[in-house]
Amino acid sequence: MRKTTSIIPSRFILSTLSAVIMAATLSGCLSGGGGGSSNDGSSSENPLKVTTQQGDYMGIEQDGMRVFRGIRYGVAERFATPAFPPAHADAIQLNETFGSSCPQDASPFGEASLDEDCLFLNVYAPEAPGEYPVMVWIHGGAFIYGSGGASYDPVRLVEQGVVVVTLNYRLGALGFLPHEALGDANFGLQDQQLALEWVQANIDQFDGDPENVTIFGESAGGHSVMSQLASPGAADLFHKAIIQSGSYNGAQVPLEDTPLGPDLNIPGGQSLFGLPTIAETDCSDSPDAQLLECLRGLSVRELLDAQPGNILPVTNTATLPRSINQALASGEFNEVPVMMGSNLDEGALFTLLEVQQGADFTTLAGYRAAVAKLLQEDPRLDAGSIGQHYLDQSIAANSPSPFADAHSAIGTDWRFNCPNNTQWNLLEDQVDTWGYWFTDRDAPSILGPLPISLGAAHSFEIQYVLSSEQTLKERGAGEDQLALAEHMARYWTNFAKYGDDPAIGPNGTDGAAEAVEWPRLTSGGKILQLDAPTPAAVDQSAFGTAHQCAYWENPPQLTLPR
Repeated sequence: MRKTTSIIPSRFILSTLSAVIMAATLSGCLSGGGGGSSNDGSSSENPLKVTTQQGDYMGIEQDGMRVFRGIRYGVAERFATPAFPPAHADAIQLNETFGSSCPQDASPFGEASLDEDCLFLNVYAPEAPGEYPVMVWIHGGAFIYGSGGASYDPVRLVEQGVVVVTLNYRLGALGFLPHEALGDANFGLQDQQLALEWVQANIDQFDGDPENVTIFGESAGGHSVMSQLASPGAADLFHKAIIQSGSYNGAQVPLEDTPLGPDLNIPGGQSLFGLPTIAETDCSDSPDAQLLECLRGLSVRELLDAQPGNILPVTNTATLPRSINQALASGEFNEVPVMMGSNLDEGALFTLLEVQQGADFTTLAGYRAAVAKLLQEDPRLDAGSIGQHYLDQSIAANSPSPFADAHSAIGTDWRFNCPNNTQWNLLEDQVDTWGYWFTDRDAPSILGPLPISLGAAHSFEIQYVLSSEQTLKERGAGEDQLALAEHMARYWTNFAKYGDDPAIGPNGTDGAAEAVEWPRLTSGGKILQLDAPTPAAVDQSAFGTAHQCAYWENPPQLTLPR
């Protein structure tokens, strides 16, 4: 089995996103939409009225969907496990307004929020009654930003006959502050599990099938999906999983430090995230016995100002007894069919962010400094040798911007795509697995006008699944992109419908089968290359070769002191 090289979580991934593209709206990036509900258990006279275990809701009609925005699925005291909210007596009339986002600073993922009362979800259903597969979207944003709100428009998926649920979960220090005094502080993952419990209890009232639930997410959302595969607490809460660019940092980090030698430790989550955050607050001198009380007394603003630029769930906890990669390698995970993939130019977005933060990609010294920063989370790696290896290739290819392109390729291969390849290999012999490779370098920019093309960059595939045709056209999508988006929406929803049958998978059986069959992944088998206008089945080895995964199995390393 291949092993990932990353042993300490990234301090870079998406950590500077808000500072960079603040002006470019990622909630303009992915546009809003609506959808809703009805069922035999709801009022036959009003298909927009549903009865949940918490009480009745009245939805709205929008874009050919029944839409239920801002349903409260949980309540939680700060730094505590969530619980279902109390029941309400009167029917609640919902509208186009989403529930409050969880606390965060303003970013391209959404508006600033200081409201801890934020555990809301949204349900979008076809207008016609039925029993539809359910797709639950978990948003990304470095576990610091984002919401399940206006950034994601599920109309394209609902048109294919599924119910879509989007949700909020606690973020940053309030959702993931690792410290032994707080116990199992993976509160954001616990929120996701509570939302999935809510789905199991209530989604039939929206014409969703609780026995056919697919969870899907991108970036931190994809990492969340992988974490739920590894989490015992998510057992039986979902039946299929889609991971989009979520394979990074599959080794995650334990709560505590890991000794490497007498004077050398690999920092755990408490050292990396918890202690530095607490040190920036008035609780820095609190003994562990009083720490929880002190942290609960801080304002939300104080915690946001103190938290790091990104954060990760931690292992050796009840929610995550073992890391994603450990769970997959051991076979101790929630075994469901999986669709998983990543993008050809994942690293391009982050190279742009580095430029915006002052990185110099016009000189060799500037390039070397940027590569050292990119790889600093793994002290074993020889950043100088790796940087030169990729630069030589960029120059040989006559790149007009060799330093930037080499940096982007390192970020793509090391952080995202070779870890993705490793997880394909871990999964394919244990569960039905389908792999994809998004390669449309003419994908519309989700960041507004840019001076350069980012190609098939990180997050650029989301709009092909979770935005409307109108939104794609407004961003400059051509007919080829619209055709690919139609394919992808059908593949995604066919997987939700038929992914438990390895002979069918994303290909469907209802006359909507794609022009290209998506084969199930086996050793040395094929993945689906998602390029415009028509996907194509290609060898997995083509992916591994393009992203130099053999090189990353044994990358140049430094000799560390012992």
